[in-house]
This record gives sequence, C-alpha cells and structure tokens, in this order.
Amino acid sequence: MTYEEAMEICHINTEIQSLKAELAQHEDNRRYYRTTLLSDMPRAKGAHISPTDEHLIKEQQLKEMLRYCMDRLQDELLEFEKFLSGVEDAEVRTILRLRCVNNMGWGQIGDRMHMDRRTASRKFQRFFAEGS
Repeated sequence: MTYEEAMEICHINTEIQSLKAELAQHEDNRRYYRTTLLSDMPRAKGAHISPTDEHLIKEQQLKEMLRYCMDRLQDELLEFEKFLSGVEDAEVRTILRLRCVNNMGWGQIGDRMHMDRRTASRKFQRFFAEGS
C-alpha cells in the first residue's frame, strides 16, 4: 500500500464529516419549510419548483453522497486492515491505525503513544519511504 492509498482513508473520513455537518445544517433549516402535498398530477413543462421541493431534493442528494462515501470508506478500510495485518512493528501499526482509520492528528497520536508528535509523524513517513 502506498502513502497516497493510506491517506485516501483520511480524505474520505474528512469528506464524510463535512457531508454530515452540511446535512445537519440542512436538516436544521428544514423547520422553515412546510411539507409538500404530492399529487399524481403532472407538472407543466418549465413549471416552477417550490422551495420545499428544492430543499428535499438537496437533502436527498446529500444523503446519497454520504451513503456513497460510507460504502467507499468500508471498502478502503477492509483493504487497509489486510495491509495492517502484514505490518510487523506494533508501534508503527498503531500509528498507522490512529492516523488513517481513527483520523487523529499528530498531536493526539503523540499523546496516545507517549511520544512527541514529530516522532510519530516521522515514523509514519519513514514507514512509507522505506517501501512498507
């Protein structure tokens, strides 16, 4: 596994956090809209879409994007766990897990591992520089 592949999990985690925050904000704004009464009547061509419908469409899109990211994260995590099982150094394996899977910052990792944040970062970088 390359550095870029490992960091992809971090990026997906960040994207999921962003989508969750956007969806929560969007759902908070929902209270200002009334629900739309749907009928079987077709809309005229070029008909105006109500703000409520636009809001619900946007909310559905956000939920679908979040679902896609969560599925993608699960696939990446399975691959990463297979990769981690081949890492022999327990300390490096823990640093990799905390950084990529738990999406922790270097300061948090250093505190957890009882080392300086730069030491944890260097071990992470050295692991990928040496070719795993």
